[in-house]
Amino acid sequence: MSPYLYLILSLLIANTLTANAAEKPSIGAIKKLGGLILPWPGESGSWEVEFHLRGRELTDEGLRHVAALKNVVVLNLRDTRITSAGLVHLKGLSKLRRLHLERTQIDDAGIGQLAGLADLEYLNLYGTKITDKALDQLTGLKNLKQLYVWQTKVTEEGIEKLKKTLPGVKVVRGIDLSKVVAVKKPEPKPEDNLKWLPAEGKEKPPSKSQTGSFTIVTFQNKSDKNVKLYWIDYGGARKLYGEIAKDGERQQNTYSDAVWLVTDEKDKPLGYFVATTKMAKAIIPK
Repeated sequence: MSPYLYLILSLLIANTLTANAAEKPSIGAIKKLGGLILPWPGESGSWEVEFHLRGRELTDEGLRHVAALKNVVVLNLRDTRITSAGLVHLKGLSKLRRLHLERTQIDDAGIGQLAGLADLEYLNLYGTKITDKALDQLTGLKNLKQLYVWQTKVTEEGIEKLKKTLPGVKVVRGIDLSKVVAVKKPEPKPEDNLKWLPAEGKEKPPSKSQTGSFTIVTFQNKSDKNVKLYWIDYGGARKLYGEIAKDGERQQNTYSDAVWLVTDEKDKPLGYFVATTKMAKAIIPK
């Protein structure tokens, strides 16, 4: 094993051990709410927390579990049910560098809770209820590099005022749809087919999933029996995600390099798929 891989493995193990102690209750609560928690590469004890895939019913109360983790580097709350009142729970996340709040009920009243996040580099407020008053509360974020305010009530005047204080920030307002020339939508590209790795075959999948980029896999059960679908997590353990009936299918949000196990109804392994960076079909054969 190369020294680099050994270092990465050691950091992941350290994260796991930390989580098993003080942070275990908070992590368990976040998972129950549909949140996804990933160790942040290269920083022992730090986390990426995401609710935009399966945790969109998250409310302000649920954010207290995130606050208990402290060392959160990335937090994605897109499309959740949080409001400005819930942002009080983020005040203590001093290591936070990326924060997604797009398409939530956030307004000017809550932005002041972010004023102390000195390490924040990326803030997405697209589709929220903010105005120029919110920008006035961000002037202390000296490390802010990207700010998204598309489909808000922020004005050009407000942006120019912010840039006088934060000249290095890139503010994205989106595009004026009234000036966009309609073009013919291209035909969708066919999905890739993931390779089926029989459980008894010579080619074996990785022993556990790795972190990667977001993608979608459509599992199609062409076998003559109902099957179960398991995700092999970052520690190599099975996590049941659901069942797929004979001739049925399941569209699954996942990440590249994720390992998926298909078993029969008695949990006997039938085969594996390994997700790629592209949207794909995973056909379970007869």
